[in-house]
Amino acid sequence: MRSDPYQAGSVRVFECRECSARVEASHSPGTCSDCGGDLQDISVPRE
Repeated sequence: MRSDPYQAGSVRVFECRECSARVEASHSPGTCSDCGGDLQDISVPRE
């Protein structure tokens, strides 16, 4: 069963806009731990 990406507390995937590193978290980690770049939530498809 897939988790609902819109549900609060569900695990999301964030990708760094600078180095493309990815991290899974239940809330925004803020900045990339590898390079300090901004992270973008890529869990929900953008249409």
